[in-house]
Amino acid sequence: MSDPRRDDLAFRVYERVRDAVIEITGAPPAAAGSLRPSAYWSEELENIDYMIEASPLIVRKLRHHSFHLTGIRPYDYRTKDASRRQLFEARLAALRDLGGDALLVPESPALGGFGYDIGGRLVNVDTLKFYEVLIGMARGGVLPAMRAIDASGRAPVVCEIGAGWGGFAWQFKTLVPRARYIIVDFAEVFLFSATYLGTLFPAARMAFVGTAQTPTLAAAGDAELVFVPHTRAHEIERVALDLTVNMVSFQEMTGAQVRAYAAHASAAGCPLLYSLNRERSPYNTELDAVSAALAGRYSLTEVSVLGTDYTSAMKKPPKAGKPVERSEFNYRHLVGRLDPALAGRAVSPATTSTATPRGTTAAGASASTSGPGGPTVVIGMTLYNKARHLREALDSLLGQTVADFGLVLLDDASADDTEAIAKEYVARDPRVRYHRHAQRQAMVATWHEVVEIAANEFPSARYFAWASDHDRWHPRWLERLLAEIDRDPSAVLAYPITCRIDEQGTQLDKGPRLFDTSACQSLGERWRHVCHAGIGAGDMVYGLMRLDALKKAGIFRRVLRPDRLLIAELSLYGRFRQVAEVLWFRRESDVASVDRQRHTLVLAGDEPPGFGAPPWLQHARMLWRIYAAPEAPPLAISRATWARMLVRYQLTYGWRHFRKTEASHAIGRGIDQAIWTKKITKHYWHHAVYNTLVRGRAAWGRTKRFGRRAVYEALMLTHRLGLRGSGKAPTR
Repeated sequence: MSDPRRDDLAFRVYERVRDAVIEITGAPPAAAGSLRPSAYWSEELENIDYMIEASPLIVRKLRHHSFHLTGIRPYDYRTKDASRRQLFEARLAALRDLGGDALLVPESPALGGFGYDIGGRLVNVDTLKFYEVLIGMARGGVLPAMRAIDASGRAPVVCEIGAGWGGFAWQFKTLVPRARYIIVDFAEVFLFSATYLGTLFPAARMAFVGTAQTPTLAAAGDAELVFVPHTRAHEIERVALDLTVNMVSFQEMTGAQVRAYAAHASAAGCPLLYSLNRERSPYNTELDAVSAALAGRYSLTEVSVLGTDYTSAMKKPPKAGKPVERSEFNYRHLVGRLDPALAGRAVSPATTSTATPRGTTAAGASASTSGPGGPTVVIGMTLYNKARHLREALDSLLGQTVADFGLVLLDDASADDTEAIAKEYVARDPRVRYHRHAQRQAMVATWHEVVEIAANEFPSARYFAWASDHDRWHPRWLERLLAEIDRDPSAVLAYPITCRIDEQGTQLDKGPRLFDTSACQSLGERWRHVCHAGIGAGDMVYGLMRLDALKKAGIFRRVLRPDRLLIAELSLYGRFRQVAEVLWFRRESDVASVDRQRHTLVLAGDEPPGFGAPPWLQHARMLWRIYAAPEAPPLAISRATWARMLVRYQLTYGWRHFRKTEASHAIGRGIDQAIWTKKITKHYWHHAVYNTLVRGRAAWGRTKRFGRRAVYEALMLTHRLGLRGSGKAPTR
C-alpha cells in the first residue's frame, strides 16, 4: 500500500526537480565544463525523455521506471523460480560474512521499491551492488576515514559522479547521516535521483547548480544534497572534497571524460577516490581503460570483495574447481589515493588531516617508524640468480612511503650479476646491508639465516618481512601492513592481496586468495580455520610479522612445505589480518611442486630423516616433537588436545595434498571416464529404443499397407481372368 502523504510529497519534489532540469537544460552550457555524452549515453538519454512530463502514477512507481538506468525490473523478483532466489540469497549470505549487517541498507519500499523480502527487508541486485561497495570501502580504509571525519565534528563531503537513481547516496547517507552529498550527472537523470533523495530525506536542503537560485556551486551554501549538471563538473574544484565515488558509469564514458573527472577531483584536493567499474564496457570503443585514465592523478590499489561480479547474484555459479577467468570486462573495486605531486592545487590541511594514511605526511613525505634505537621494521631479501629482476624489486621496496626500515640482502652464492647489483644499492642507500654465502646453502637455511642477521644488525626491529628478489611492491605496501598490524595487538601477521604477474610483468588472470583470522576469538578457532579453510601460505609468509612470534614459530623448519607449517605455527601465537588491497605483485616463473621443493629446500645429501614422507605427515611429527613431547612445552596445551589438533591437521591437509597428486588425478580421470561411459551408454540405449519403437511402427505400417494392396491386386486379377464371379446374378 502506498502512503498518500508520501505520494503527495514525492510529486511536489518531482515538480521542483522538473522545473530545475528544464531551467538547466534550456540554458547554454558553461564552456569550461562542457562534455559531450558518449554515444552510449546519447542513446540512453532518449529513453527517459518522457520523465519530463511524468504523471503522479509514474512518480509513485519511480523505482519501476529506473530500469532504464539499472536494467533490473520488479518482475525479476516475482518469479516462482526458487533456484534464482537461492542463488541471490547465497550471495547475500557471502557478503554478510564479509561485512556483517551493519553495512547492509535495504531497499526502501518508498516510490515503488522492490526486491526479495528477506527477513522483512527488501533486497535486490542494486542493494547487493551498493552493499558490496560499502564493504570494499570498509576494507580499503575509505569508510573508516569518512566516519573519522564525521566523528571530528565536520561533515564529510562526498561527490558521486553518475549517481543514477540515487540508490548509493541513499545508503551512504543512511550510514553517515551528516555527510554532504554532491551529485554530478546529466541533468535529465536528476529527475530520478533528486526526486528519490528529496522524498526519502525530506528535511535535507537541496540545491541545483545552474539555476537562477543557485547559479554556481559556491552559491549552494550548506545545502545537504547538491546536484551539479555534467556541463558544470569543473565547479567541484572549488569545494574541499573528502571522497569521490563512481559506480558503473566511468566504463561508459570516453577516456577524455574519465581523465577530466579525475583532474577535477584532484584539483579539489580530494584525498580518496573509489571506483567500481569494468576497465571499459564491451560496447564502448571510446575508452581504453578506466584504471589508466585514473592513474594519472591517483595511486590505485584493488580491493577484493568476493572475487565475482555483483551481476552474478542471480546467475548459476561456475562449476566447482573450474577456474574463473577474469578480463577487462570484469568489475574491479579500486581505491585511489591522491598523488599530491599531480594535484591541481595544494591539498588543504582540513582535507588531509583525517584521511592521511599512517606513516605519511600530508605532503606525501615519508614518516619515521624508528624507535629510540633504530628502525622497528627490517626486511630480509634472499638472492639467487634473479639479477634480471633485482633492480625492479629493490626500487619498489626502497620507494615505500614509509622509508625508515632496514633491508638485509643475503646472496646464496648467485652466479649471475646479483652481487654487483646488490653492492651498487649498498653504496647508494645506507638502509641496505649485503651478505653472501661462499657456497650455496639452499632455501631453508638461507631464509632462516637472513632473519637471524636482520635481528642482529637491527636490534630495535619488532617487525620482519621476507622479500623475494624478483617481485615488486606497491609504494604503500609497508604503510598499509604496519597500520593493520598496529591496530590489533593480538595480530602476529598482516599481509595484502596478491596479484600474480608473468616474467614480463603482465598481470595474470588468477583470482585472489582470501584468508583472515581476525574474527577468531580463541586458539581453537584459529586452528580450525587454518585446518579447514584453503590458505595461500606462499603469499602469507611474505607479509609483515611480529619478530618475536616468528622466532617462537621456529622461522623455517627443515620439512617439505615449510611455509605451510610456519603459518600453522604462527596461528598458535596470534591472529592473521589480511589487507584487502592488491599491494604485492608476485612473479610466477616456475611451477611450484613438492618434487621441486625436494631439490631446492635443502642440499642434496643433507636431507633430514623422513624428508621423503608426505608434507602433512612431516608437519605432524614436527609439531608433536616441539609442542607435545617435551616435559615443559612452549604452550600450555595438553598432549590429548594436541593429538586431536594433529589428527584434524593431518586429515584436512592430507586430503588437500592428495587432491593435488597424480594418483588423485588418475582416480578423477577414471571417475570422469566412468561417468562418460554411463552417459554414452544411456544415450545409445535411448537411441536404440527410439529406433525400435518409431521405425518399427513405421515398418509395420508399411507391411500392413503392402498386405492390403497384395490382397486387392490378387482379387482383381482373379476377377479379370474369370476365376471368380463378379458377385452379380447371371443374365439371360
